Amino acid sequence: MRDTWCRPIRAKSGCRVSGGAARNVRIAASGGMDAIVQRVAARAAREAFDEATAAVARQSKPRLKMVVNN
Repeated sequence: MRDTWCRPIRAKSGCRVSGGAARNVRIAASGGMDAIVQRVAARAAREAFDEATAAVARQSKPRLKMVVNN
């Protein structure tokens, strides 16, 4: 399995790095692991809330019944 976080990347110094160093460059450029986790958790919570709200909205829609006069 390949870890895309470890793909080669150019560091601020201009050096091309890969492996753990590339992962560290990406994490640092994103504000650190705590910041990444916080952003991802906030997005996941928002998405879960939006899905739950949409599910309620779907259930709340009035269902039309067809009435046949005989």
